[in-house]
Amino acid sequence: MFKDQAKNELILPNLKQGEELIGFFTAIYSPAFIWFFLFGPLYYLGSRSYWVAVTDAGLHLHKLTFWGKPDTYEFTSYAEISSLKLGKGLLQAPLKLKFSNGKKLALKAILKGPERAGKLDDQTKEFLLSKYK
Repeated sequence: MFKDQAKNELILPNLKQGEELIGFFTAIYSPAFIWFFLFGPLYYLGSRSYWVAVTDAGLHLHKLTFWGKPDTYEFTSYAEISSLKLGKGLLQAPLKLKFSNGKKLALKAILKGPERAGKLDDQTKEFLLSKYK
């Protein structure tokens, strides 16, 4: 799913009235590498893609299936996120979310790629980091 298509089909229809979109990007979840030794090439079937929309109210997480079709949608306000860590990287930046209910989500945000891919831009990155300093 390309950037314009994801914005029109996934992100904009789920925004609430008066909610401002700061930015959005693609992120990838991969299971722990130890599973590669147990399942071999089937390890890659556990990888999932997300479209993450950053708004002034919270994060919209759109999980995609293995084939790239929309699967689940979850909105998380900033009050429900206890910590957010955004690392540095060349092509991908590690993004670790820890929720107040104990749930953890480790994603890799895309930093560089083709123009049609949703990349984490500087404005969105600075907004996220300013929320959790």
